[in-house]
Amino acid sequence: MKFGIAVRKNDMDYFVHQSYLVMLKNASHRYDFITLETPLELFDAFLLPGGYDIDPKYYQQENYAAQNIDAELDELDFKIIDYAQKTKKPLLGICRGIQSINVFFKGSLKQDILHHQNENHFIEWNHKAYLVNSFHHQSIDKLGNDLLILAKSQDGEIEIIKHKNLPILGVQFHPELISFDLNLLLNEI
Repeated sequence: MKFGIAVRKNDMDYFVHQSYLVMLKNASHRYDFITLETPLELFDAFLLPGGYDIDPKYYQQENYAAQNIDAELDELDFKIIDYAQKTKKPLLGICRGIQSINVFFKGSLKQDILHHQNENHFIEWNHKAYLVNSFHHQSIDKLGNDLLILAKSQDGEIEIIKHKNLPILGVQFHPELISFDLNLLLNEI
C-alpha cells in the first residue's frame, strides 16, 4: 500500500519526521509526501502526522491557547480528509491528525490541557492495556459527527477514534515513537 504523508513545516522548511517513515517501512508500506499541489489520486492511503495547532475558528472558538497556527497546514489536512472521505481510501491521523479528523467532522478541541505533555500512560483498547505516550497540549472535546470513541486514557482523554462508516482512524498518541504495531491500527480501519 502506498501512503501519502502530509508534510509539516517549521519556520524555514517543509518536513516529515523520519520516525513516520521508519514506521511505514517496518510495516512494509511505501510512501511519498503530500503538499497542497500533490495529486491525491497517486495514493492508496493517507497519514496525517503530528504538528502545530489547528486554528480554533474551524471549531467555532476564539483562540485563547492554540499555538503556531498555520493556515496552509489546516487546508492541507482538510483537503486530504475530504478526499479520503469521498474516495473511501484509508486514513490514519496521529496527534494533530486525530484532531484534524475530529474538527473536519464538526467536533471541537480543548485548546490547552496540562496533563498530557511529555508523559506516558495506559489506554484500554480491544480488551488489552497499552502503554502509550503523550506529547500534546490539546485534545478532543466534543466528538465529531459519525465518529466513535475506541479508547480513552485513564483520566478520560480520548485516545483513539474511528469513523462509523469510512476507513478513517485517529490516535492521539505517537505509535511511531514506541514499539506499537502499526498493523494493529491499520486492521482497525
